Amino acid sequence: MDLNKRHRLSGAFAIGLMLTLFLLPSQPTQAQAGTPDEMQQAINNLRAANGLAPLNVNSYLMQAAQYHANWIAAGNPGGHTGEGGSSSYDRAVAAGYGEGAQVWVTENWARGPGLTVSDCIYVSWNDAAHMNNMLTTFHNEFGAGVALDGSGMTVYVVDFGHVSGSENPQPTAPLAEPTSTPSGPTDTPIPLIQSVAVATPRPDGSVIHIVQFGQSLWAIVDAYDIPMADLLALNNLTEETPLQVNQELLIVPASIEVEETNLTSPLPSLEPTPIPSVTPTVEQQSAPTQDAPTPTETKMAKTSFLTNIFSGDTLWVGIGLVIVSVLGVALLLYTASRLK
Repeated sequence: MDLNKRHRLSGAFAIGLMLTLFLLPSQPTQAQAGTPDEMQQAINNLRAANGLAPLNVNSYLMQAAQYHANWIAAGNPGGHTGEGGSSSYDRAVAAGYGEGAQVWVTENWARGPGLTVSDCIYVSWNDAAHMNNMLTTFHNEFGAGVALDGSGMTVYVVDFGHVSGSENPQPTAPLAEPTSTPSGPTDTPIPLIQSVAVATPRPDGSVIHIVQFGQSLWAIVDAYDIPMADLLALNNLTEETPLQVNQELLIVPASIEVEETNLTSPLPSLEPTPIPSVTPTVEQQSAPTQDAPTPTETKMAKTSFLTNIFSGDTLWVGIGLVIVSVLGVALLLYTASRLK
């Protein structure tokens, strides 16, 4: 093969390689992964589809969420515990949220390769704990953060907050046709919020609530009209503890007041009833007498004796005795004939 032909083949190979690299899908970018604004809009779309008012965007919560997303993307383990062991509450307060007032903060986070906003909401967060945060009726503000780590994986963080004294978002009437339809997977139904039905007390006086999909701690507290601190103490929970579907929550402990009342109640008085006197009578019984055997009974006894001798094993004994006797008589006769 001449040199010119080799050069032409090498050039054609190089051009083909460049075209292949050009046509390959590019790595995920920040725009493809989603933005904080897109995440916040998608969550409010989900709330609108469930008849809930939108959450307000809070810049301090956005700062806290973005800070935690960047920290995870820097190669740190994912989770709600951040730099220095901080919680979502610590990070929000450090960013300036609430300005010294009492605040409550919960958080959603997720990480995945090429993870979109829609997949994050309708797949990664399609469970009771995460949906409780997105469909909250207690928190009224939120903020989102998005970051990419060194391997191209997308990190999403959303912080939901409520400042003491601020107005709660009130549920609105369900929309017949939502103005904005969430773009989640078609095979994943939009979860609906469920109202809290108060449980009936059990025979021991205790009240146990079974958590249903979409219920939150604050909704349960409002339904039973009990302090949040009591509910958390009875069940060893914190405000950030995620609830699970069919989880049992103790609302009212068992009571034994009814049993104590029954034990202390006076016993009814009992008047003695006279017992009638009874004169014992002794029935005299004569000793049993034995009748003398009749001739018939005697004959039956003898017959049974002979039957016992000449039946079963004793039959052979009797035959043996007869043979021995015959042989003895024959021997005597023979001996007597010889002596003559």
